[in-house]
Amino acid sequence: MRSASRRWATVSRARRANGLHLVEKAVEAGLVADAVVAQSQAEVAAIWALRDDVMQTARWGLPFAFDVSLPIADMPAYVERVKADLRARWPAVRAFVFGHMGDGNLHLVISPDTLPADARPAVERIVYAPLQQVGGAISAEHGIGLEKKSWLPISRSPAEIALMRALKQALDPKGILNAGRVV
Repeated sequence: MRSASRRWATVSRARRANGLHLVEKAVEAGLVADAVVAQSQAEVAAIWALRDDVMQTARWGLPFAFDVSLPIADMPAYVERVKADLRARWPAVRAFVFGHMGDGNLHLVISPDTLPADARPAVERIVYAPLQQVGGAISAEHGIGLEKKSWLPISRSPAEIALMRALKQALDPKGILNAGRVV
């Protein structure tokens, strides 16, 4: 990972001015409620430190973490629905949403401290089910693994899953690579 000072140094004045213009336009259009634009290397470092300190979300216990993708235009409604559904079930729930939204990727982090011990399946349903309606995916960048395996039909058709199995069989006929994970 490049240091904040190197990131700052590689961005030209013209690119910074253009970025600021885009942020201003997004705010004016109501697409962004608030924004911070670094004015110095120290501010760049401080902003990246906040972004990189995602483990602050674990201060209330090991969180339920989700990595989903969906069309950018559907993100506001999706986030509002997920938060509303979580709060309807557990009014004191803490839900954090962040990520690189510009490429359709959201990270949702749900703190477990106000949830019952058996809440995980219901939280998963609240997070994953709405993705099917908007053509989203249950994993944006961190894979399916064992945890998301049962939810794969939300974002992949039976034909796609069959193709995944066929590719896995062709590339790993003995089933020794990542055994038992997705297919």
